[in-house]
Amino acid sequence: MIPGGVSESIWHFIAHFRIVHDIDRDRIDYDPSSSRRQSDDYTTLRPEDVYRPEIDDLDGHRILPPALAPLDELLHDRILPIKARSSFPEPEFEDYLGPPGSPVRPGGGGGGGGGGQHREVTVTYEPGGEQTQLQIKQYNLLSDNDVDLQGHGTLPAIDGNVAQIVVHADAVLQEMADGANNVIPQAWWMTQSGEGAVDFLQTHDAERGGTPPAHSVEPGYYLNGELQVPEPVPPNPPLELYHKADLGSGVGQWAEAGANTSFNGALIVDLTESGQTMIVMGDYHSTNAIFQTNSLIDHDHVNVAGGMVSAPSTGNDTTDNIADFSQKPGLYSAIPAHFGGWDWHVNVVNGDYYSVHTVTQTNLLMDNDVVVQTGSQTHTEAVAGANGQVNLAQIFDGDIHYDLIIVGGGYHGMNVIFQNNILLDNDQIQQLAGGSGSSHELSGGSDSSHAANSGDNQLTNAATIEQFGGDKFLPMNDDLMSIVAAISGGASSLDPSWTKILAGPDGVINVLYVSGDYYDVNAIWQTNVTSDVDVMLQLMHPTADKASAHPDDPSTQSASTGGNKLTNEAVIVDVAASRTYVNGDAYSDTILIQANLLPTGLDHTVNGDTHTLVTELVAFVAETQNEAPAAQAVVGPPPDDPIANVLH
Repeated sequence: MIPGGVSESIWHFIAHFRIVHDIDRDRIDYDPSSSRRQSDDYTTLRPEDVYRPEIDDLDGHRILPPALAPLDELLHDRILPIKARSSFPEPEFEDYLGPPGSPVRPGGGGGGGGGGQHREVTVTYEPGGEQTQLQIKQYNLLSDNDVDLQGHGTLPAIDGNVAQIVVHADAVLQEMADGANNVIPQAWWMTQSGEGAVDFLQTHDAERGGTPPAHSVEPGYYLNGELQVPEPVPPNPPLELYHKADLGSGVGQWAEAGANTSFNGALIVDLTESGQTMIVMGDYHSTNAIFQTNSLIDHDHVNVAGGMVSAPSTGNDTTDNIADFSQKPGLYSAIPAHFGGWDWHVNVVNGDYYSVHTVTQTNLLMDNDVVVQTGSQTHTEAVAGANGQVNLAQIFDGDIHYDLIIVGGGYHGMNVIFQNNILLDNDQIQQLAGGSGSSHELSGGSDSSHAANSGDNQLTNAATIEQFGGDKFLPMNDDLMSIVAAISGGASSLDPSWTKILAGPDGVINVLYVSGDYYDVNAIWQTNVTSDVDVMLQLMHPTADKASAHPDDPSTQSASTGGNKLTNEAVIVDVAASRTYVNGDAYSDTILIQANLLPTGLDHTVNGDTHTLVTELVAFVAETQNEAPAAQAVVGPPPDDPIANVLH
């Protein structure tokens, strides 16, 4: 016998062995076709065995299944679908949710011996609802009243006059503040706090009627009380503190007693009410308001004598109020509401709900300076101003958490911004330079130059209230009333037909239920107060006293007492519900007041004292140098700035 022959024979026999069982079994019934056999023919066809497997000594190759038909052939009409074996119909999706745009229909359809189906929305409750009562207060208080008498000691008489200036400046500032407050209607006076804002709403909303209140405006962009159409690009002034200029090293006198900067910047982003739908069973009150005032007194006196005189600059002050009311669609305004979901989670607040954010920012700067510079042999610089105060605050509260907010009482919403700039900038500048005269008099000469600037103040208020949603009010219906009754009563389930007001992409609906009133307040108060009353005296000896090291250098006198910048910037972004259903009345207002105040009856209070002080300073310096009183001063042309003309 050949070794291995028996084993190989058995192997071949096993590989080709076939056992066919003709078994009575269920048949899959295809659609009738001439290419198919009758369903009652149970004869099993014997396929022709033409397969020739390749066999090796250790293993056989895997037999691959036949390839599937291409996708287009499977979808072609000639591929017949399989009939259902049972008589139970497949439930249709629309039996639960309905087609887009149609009401929700509970239950499933019956037919063919099958029964209908019904499913309810489950509701779970828990106490909660994160309330917010956030209050930020920022204050900067700076007193920088300087007395700089170069070359001389400080005299008690001068200190007394400086103190008198400060006292009178405080009185003038108080009167300016009262004037700014009088511009704002007394009905809008409120304590600068969250409690004060809520107390105001409780009284204000109760007194509102159907007629628009005073100072109501249409939403838009306003500049100094005028609606701008089309809206310009809002300015974005950079925050720049004082940067000292390069004054070189020549012979002369340079003094800076102004250039103060006060800046308030605040941002509030409120997402607490940023849901799809809000239901208010009481009245709905919403107010957006901006109040802006700029108060400026800039009464300057500049006297320049001797040498080459540049026209003094005592004007070029600017006061601007910018208010932008922007209304945009809600976040869910483009999403149709068909069905919320099967699971509802409800946070319950028993009583009133508070979402209150307030920011108070105040800069108070006292920079009343007296600077005296004498001599002509050196390069002298004096900086008595250039102070900076900055308040910055940002509140980002809430997230898109609740799909539905139900308020059992009334809704009280307010976004309000108060901005005030107050600047007192009464300055006295005396520049006297000697030429070729004797040592006992100051006469005109051509080897000196003069420059004086007591203007270029900038007062700016910029406020923006940007609201998303909160402007689409709809009446209540039976389904909504049923939802409110069920949730307020603690029902554990809801009929799906009631929930068609919501869109639930994740199948879970988060609900906030408030049994009382809802208070939604965002308020910003910004105030800049600057007193920059300066007395500047620059006296220059005749050229004979100049140092021999600089015989050809012209002597320079440069005095700057203006250039103050007071800026308030505030932005409130309030994201409200896209759809609001109100069972009571809905009130919505937009209030705006903008004023630039240039009072003229107050400046004499400080002006008289500064005149007295200047006279004493001139006498003091003249006596110590054994000089006669100054010659007749050369006064520059009158300022063409409308603010300065009014104050003069």
